[in-house]
Amino acid sequence: MKIPSNYLPVMPYLILDKAIEFLEYAKKVFNATEQMIVPGDGGRGIMHGEIKIHEAVIMFAGSTGNWQQKTAGMFLFVEDLERVYNAAIEQGGTSLQKPEKKDYGYSA
Repeated sequence: MKIPSNYLPVMPYLILDKAIEFLEYAKKVFNATEQMIVPGDGGRGIMHGEIKIHEAVIMFAGSTGNWQQKTAGMFLFVEDLERVYNAAIEQGGTSLQKPEKKDYGYSA
């Protein structure tokens, strides 16, 4: 099967209790762009969403009775760590680690 041009061979798929809030957060903090948003039943929530951060695609959906939210971790490279970190906090994010230089580079 040929990979469609707007996808990558591996992409995270997140099931979230607050999918709409995640979409807005990703747009404000990471300058994510919407690739596809399929509303849930009755136009409520998100049945399937896709955002792009640079070339990376993240798929996500709102949780349901059959599909519960699960924890996940992702590693993102950003060009302006201070801006992204501050925007994340301003948008209600929780800091687990303040930006600092490590042996492998800057991390937050």
